[in-house]
Amino acid sequence: MRRVLACLLVALPLAAGCGWLIPAHDQTVEPAALRAGAYRLDSEHSTILWKVDHLGYSVFVGRFDRLDATLDFDPEQPADSVLEVRVETGSVSTHLPGFVDTLRGGSWLDSETYPEARFVSREIRVTGENTGEVVGDFTLLGVTRPLTLEVVFNGGATNFVTGRYTLGFAASAVLDRTEFGMTSLAPAIGSEVMLEIHAEFLAES
Repeated sequence: MRRVLACLLVALPLAAGCGWLIPAHDQTVEPAALRAGAYRLDSEHSTILWKVDHLGYSVFVGRFDRLDATLDFDPEQPADSVLEVRVETGSVSTHLPGFVDTLRGGSWLDSETYPEARFVSREIRVTGENTGEVVGDFTLLGVTRPLTLEVVFNGGATNFVTGRYTLGFAASAVLDRTEFGMTSLAPAIGSEVMLEIHAEFLAES
């Protein structure tokens, strides 16, 4: 029996690597086939990256590690859907651990005073079969300004790994940090911040 189990433990990863055991993706973007209702972000499979020009030499990339979001999803009437996102500013992360404390400080994210950034949708526009724009209000450093997310809908289906009904999205946006009062080292360190978002949402029922 031990020999059989050992063989299986060796064979399963090899088979999976060859694609033998992995089912094909069955996500759909067809509105009639999608599940409406309340969703919550699967934070373990979601990422927010931020990118900013560094002295014209390169683009510096960081991320936020703690975020939460809810989505009231209506596939038949996407404009009636509502998205709300909260990001813990103190969870900012880069490949330079010592730099994180600087970013949390008063010249940048001021995480002690403003522990949360927030986005709340006001309007959702369909621009293609699986693309759209989510227009909303973004609050950072206590300042609220409009922000538009360019969204790609990756589809919905029951996740064969978790058994949970899941929606997948990718999104991007550009904001001017100086409009929120974050003026430190601008424009040497770029005023424009590019956001790249990858998110999975789980049906709550």
